[in-house]
Amino acid sequence: MKIQNRNPNFGSYPCIARAVVYRRFSRKSLVKAFNELMPKNEYLKSEVKGLVDYLEHLTKLPVEGEIEGRSALE
Repeated sequence: MKIQNRNPNFGSYPCIARAVVYRRFSRKSLVKAFNELMPKNEYLKSEVKGLVDYLEHLTKLPVEGEIEGRSALE
């Protein structure tokens, strides 16, 4: 991952979080990426839902100038 190469001190989760912010990924895509990219020893099984929930929050953040998915100029 480019983000991890530029930030070698970051763990896998912060890199995934930076990659998904504002990108509008589906929950299914986030779960798949999480399962494929996160080393199993970096989280507890009981934490998965909360971690994916936060990624879902980040991916749906409005881009500057956007109001609930629409441009502020509309």
